[in-house]
Amino acid sequence: MRIRGAVAGLHGRRLGGWVLAVLGILAAGPLYAAAAQTFGIDDARAAQAARPHAEWVGEAQALERRRDWVGLLAWGRDWAAVHGRNPLAWFVQGRALGELGRLPEAIGAYREALGIDPTDVWALNNLGNAERDSGNLRGAMQAYRRAVEIDPGYVAAWHNLGLAFYLAQGEAGVTRALQQLDAVDPKLAAVWRALAIDYVLTRDGRVAQQAVQVLRGLTAVERARLFRILFDEG
Repeated sequence: MRIRGAVAGLHGRRLGGWVLAVLGILAAGPLYAAAAQTFGIDDARAAQAARPHAEWVGEAQALERRRDWVGLLAWGRDWAAVHGRNPLAWFVQGRALGELGRLPEAIGAYREALGIDPTDVWALNNLGNAERDSGNLRGAMQAYRRAVEIDPGYVAAWHNLGLAFYLAQGEAGVTRALQQLDAVDPKLAAVWRALAIDYVLTRDGRVAQQAVQVLRGLTAVERARLFRILFDEG
């Protein structure tokens, strides 16, 4: 969604609204297909609980398109009140809170979503964006790292990881990491140079895309080697 994704936006802000629609389809499994139990719930809440999943998703899309962040936040809270185990209900709150500049609350909302679905790479990416914008670059890098470990082909998270690494380490730190990578595996050094220096400086999407094509093809061992050096894990 843009919801799911500004998620995923390279600079932490934008991703097309189609992602929300796709996620709505994927999430509308047995867990969310039936109306919530309404016994003991007041009439207004019962009516909310009876709304079909597609209605919750569709209204969230509409509110985001209008950039009605206050309305989106209220909608997400209503959604979570009756379907609290749906990670999308928390995700849309994180999206709205981030746009409203309420970053600690956005971080909390994304963590709620991840507590329900730890493999949600869109939530991990947006958590990283909120951590980065809060000044916690280490936390941002850890979130992006988890995203690409789950989905090595997730381009936006690789982009954001490269940017956060550059912001955290500066040119000198990036150079040191490249020297270490080159001593271990010149291929890793070449792609990380493209992502953490060339792309950050030029913003040329073709540079990043080529680097990510190599990164997504790394074996689990190669990725572990890359992260061990980048995160100074010995």
